Amino acid sequence: MWDVPLLVFGPRSLTYDFGPSHPLTPRRFGPGIDLLRALGAEPGLAPEPATDDDLLLCHTPRYLATVRRFSEMDLDPWAEAEAGIGPGDDPPFAGMHEAAASVAAGSLRAIEAILRGEIQHAFHPGGGLHHAMSGRASGFCVYNDPAIAIARARQSGLRVLYVDLDVHHGDGVEAIHAADPGVLTVSFHESGRYLFPGTGPVSEIGAGDAAGSIVNVPLEPGTGETAWLDAVSTIVPELAASFAPDIIVSQHGCDTHAWDPLAHLLVTTTAMGSAARLVDAIAHRWAGGRWVATGGGGYGVYRVVPRAWAHVWLAGAHHEVPDRLPAEWRERWAAESARYGDPALPDAFDDEPNAGLPPSPTQTAAEERSRQTAELARWVAVPRLVREAVDRGWWTPLDGPVRGAASAVESTVDVGATPTILDRPDQVTFDRLEFAPRLVSGLDPDSLRSILDPSRVALTIAVVGAHAVGLVASAGSGTEGNGGRSLLAVGVSPDWRRQRLATELLARHVGGFGPAIPWTATITAAERDPFEPLDRRLRATIARWLLERCGFVVEPAGGEIGRADPSAIEATQR
Repeated sequence: MWDVPLLVFGPRSLTYDFGPSHPLTPRRFGPGIDLLRALGAEPGLAPEPATDDDLLLCHTPRYLATVRRFSEMDLDPWAEAEAGIGPGDDPPFAGMHEAAASVAAGSLRAIEAILRGEIQHAFHPGGGLHHAMSGRASGFCVYNDPAIAIARARQSGLRVLYVDLDVHHGDGVEAIHAADPGVLTVSFHESGRYLFPGTGPVSEIGAGDAAGSIVNVPLEPGTGETAWLDAVSTIVPELAASFAPDIIVSQHGCDTHAWDPLAHLLVTTTAMGSAARLVDAIAHRWAGGRWVATGGGGYGVYRVVPRAWAHVWLAGAHHEVPDRLPAEWRERWAAESARYGDPALPDAFDDEPNAGLPPSPTQTAAEERSRQTAELARWVAVPRLVREAVDRGWWTPLDGPVRGAASAVESTVDVGATPTILDRPDQVTFDRLEFAPRLVSGLDPDSLRSILDPSRVALTIAVVGAHAVGLVASAGSGTEGNGGRSLLAVGVSPDWRRQRLATELLARHVGGFGPAIPWTATITAAERDPFEPLDRRLRATIARWLLERCGFVVEPAGGEIGRADPSAIEATQR
């Protein structure tokens, strides 16, 4: 297995070219690949056009025929636009089908190499065409290579976490996989209120069995690196811990940069590098290191794109970031950079804090609003137990063994046995227990053990022998003076579900605190079993029934949470 990422690039990468005046220019490969080579990277996969069967994983036959027709050399330049192809973002060009199919194949062949166990990481700088829909081109994107790579992983039964860091909402990947609960898409982007494609609010969370598998974090124009990276660094590990992916696919569009001409965020290459290293850490923590990274947008061809690509490759190679850009590289590209209107090239991989911009009241206000939005997205997307564990300092998602090393229920457990209920187990009893998998969301047993320390969490546990097969967890609400309790989790392992064990556990747990204790619980789309998903309406019905049977008053969630997740409920008992 290679000890550096597979770098995807070849002659056909240069053929995806909408013309000399188009913002997405193949000129970026000159300085970009040259800088990667200076760091020791060499292309190891030169993509050739994907087959129709490959493309049909995510696109329709009619759309493929349309793209082919617009690819013809003798195409009428005044032909009427169709399927998103025409004047504007996606103008037709000769050979467009073959060029776009090669981009698709780059990400597809990379993920196939990972599935074969030949490599752990791959980086496809020319990939990341995340706006293409199943039957329509959009936003410089003809075929959706990340979506196709994800579809290939799903054919192998792998659960995929897709992380989109482009300044534009990853709408195409989201739409193509929206109905699949085995794909969790999370997109951090400038709000669609101000920027193409005009989508991606927090309230886009998915529906049916897949409700909760779409996460959007729209940020305000003027948001800088600190607020952006805080959102990414908080939400993505929490989602990974809750979802337990088998492979990561990511899109590292660097049009979030403060110098990018097409958008309005103020992110730096420094923050981009930190985000790439975070994705790498998540891949190793949960997915056996399996990670396909793609490039995506970025229109600062000389000052930004090469450094951003370098950060992604260095993260996957587990190499430190050099202090300075190679002098030879700067000399080689200085004249061309100047010819295309870019100021002097930077001399370092990392930027000055805030990209050298002075702080302003406008940026401060934008970041405050973005932080509020990120926290709202967290409330809707991350299970309550995970959020509380992080916020209260009990646990961090990146701590612990790699996935697969966690303890598991032994096969000798009698699934027909009647569980014994333990109220408030002491530390000695707790330490002797083995936790069944899938008690709470996708949390592995070792993470669950770390979070549920009985010195800080009140527990009622159903046990069979030495195995915990069901639990209810609560903690003090933190509201000064009311002595209330927050319900953090109700979980039952799959083999013991549908036996009303959750009802018995919750009634015992709540009753153990006496009638004078006020209780609160908020149930959003995040509270789900990502391995055996249920329809969202059924989930809500079960939660309401369970809570009402135990004396809670259940109402639709109000405020921002209710607007973001209309099926969310709030339960109280006073």
